[in-house]
Amino acid sequence: MKFALFLLGSWTEPEADAQSRIFGEMLEQVEYAEELGFDSIWIAEHHSSRYGICPSLMPLLTHIAARTKKIRIGAGVSVLPFYNPIFLAEESAMLDVLSHGRLDFGVGRGSADYEYGNFNIDIDTRDVRTQEVLDIILGLWTQQDFSYQGEFYQVKDLTIAPSPVQKPHPPVYMAVSRTPASVDVAVERDLPILTSFSTPEADNLGLFSLYAERCAAAGKNLPVGEMPYFRYVHVDEDEHAAREYPRESIRWVRDLATYRRTLTRGDEINVDLDHWRTIRTTEPPSYESELEGTVYFGTPDQCAQRITTLRDDHGIGYFGACMSFGSMEHAKVMRSMELFAKEVMPRFRD
Repeated sequence: MKFALFLLGSWTEPEADAQSRIFGEMLEQVEYAEELGFDSIWIAEHHSSRYGICPSLMPLLTHIAARTKKIRIGAGVSVLPFYNPIFLAEESAMLDVLSHGRLDFGVGRGSADYEYGNFNIDIDTRDVRTQEVLDIILGLWTQQDFSYQGEFYQVKDLTIAPSPVQKPHPPVYMAVSRTPASVDVAVERDLPILTSFSTPEADNLGLFSLYAERCAAAGKNLPVGEMPYFRYVHVDEDEHAAREYPRESIRWVRDLATYRRTLTRGDEINVDLDHWRTIRTTEPPSYESELEGTVYFGTPDQCAQRITTLRDDHGIGYFGACMSFGSMEHAKVMRSMELFAKEVMPRFRD
């Protein structure tokens, strides 16, 4: 099996000064992940958000490329409708060159209505925009004098430089939602999928199964075992500590998420979550249900047992751990990474 580390860059403190420390800790975690033998790192794009403070992935991933040597570098994901496709094609190609061919390019349409509102983009156009931007990026990566005439984007006789190192182009992964239509688009394009670590396990595994079924029906043999399957993870030698320490961080993540879904513009930077909890009409899942059906919090043996089930019963060959979220302390995250790498990962290496 292969293993990935997913990083969010959550910002829970009131002071903006904490943001520099957060980026510094992310970079330390990336470097430690490479030292520990993780195969890849992935970072999420979010805008005007405390959940993750990385609004533009290419600059951060290029900085990571300069500080690492072999770990693969994943965009998880670039929200395509928010970009000029020519610029993103150039930026991502340059990252692939500077990293000596280590880019994994995750793409998606995004899920936050308020981000579309802030960019003044009609959210009802996001599906068409996503496909057009991806068409243009793939065309510019692989063709000389490329032209494209879309509803929202046009290119005429353009060749970019530099071009990606990986041929025919860097691996592209498509983020999918819970709808069969999003899976069908990935299958039609011959793309592996990315799913959310926030989604309950049964729903995520259902998406993987649906993807495999659609591939089989289309006569395609796409690499289901090569797609990272992400979960929130916290590992501790003590079972009680492993399960209880992340409680407040998961609560913060879920409470913030329920608030974000109410927004059509603006942001959640200055929301009073304590007040929000008293007025919201929908409650997030209970922590106990999270432990049972979504998160992987436990001892190394317990985490290994759950990954074994994923591998043996569902064909998962690539597991991704999001270990830093909410107010998780950096030292505890680093220790969890170490335990996972030294006591869980070796059980699944060929």
